[in-house]
Amino acid sequence: MKDTILIYRLSDDIKGKIKEIANELDIDVRDISIQHLYQKMGYLLNMDGYTYQEQMLPSSSMDQPFVFFALNKDEQLDLLLQLFRMKGIPHIPYKAVLTQYNVDYTFARLYQSVASEYQQMMQMNLKK
Repeated sequence: MKDTILIYRLSDDIKGKIKEIANELDIDVRDISIQHLYQKMGYLLNMDGYTYQEQMLPSSSMDQPFVFFALNKDEQLDLLLQLFRMKGIPHIPYKAVLTQYNVDYTFARLYQSVASEYQQMMQMNLKK
């Protein structure tokens, strides 16, 4: 699998900066549209064995920007995040990396999982 970054609901300015960084590092960048919300991550990454699934309407709001990293080397993530900061890309709270578990998630399920974790983390920070 080629290193890939999937992006969802990012501004054109931020998309452009991410695509510029990714191009320098030979990483694909793909937009996730509303038509792809219920596709498995493996399908969105063009991985063998994953096919298009029939769609349904989103059951909840999915309006936050999201970045998903599918990278072959862990060091790439650290480098990308550093380059994001250097290029002035603002913090994107909803992000995830490809794992053996979430490759079978639909994007909607992954989004909801990350959103839930983020909300729990924010509540814990408020209690401190």
